[in-house]
Amino acid sequence: MELKKLEKVKVKCDFVGCNNMADFSINLKRGLFVGTTDICQSCLKELYTLCGKYIIPQSPPNMLRKKGGRDE
Repeated sequence: MELKKLEKVKVKCDFVGCNNMADFSINLKRGLFVGTTDICQSCLKELYTLCGKYIIPQSPPNMLRKKGGRDE
């Protein structure tokens, strides 16, 4: 999956009910399926906040802490 900013192309946003012009393009390449979704800035922000409710970023494990507890 790839997100690209549209430069010299005038395309409407693909989301239903949105009449804005698209600012970004999401390219999906999975096996034989290749598809593109054009999305405007406001729909992208709304999609980002909706995804943030379900996907919580996890911090990486602490590489400096040893499994045995405190070093003495």
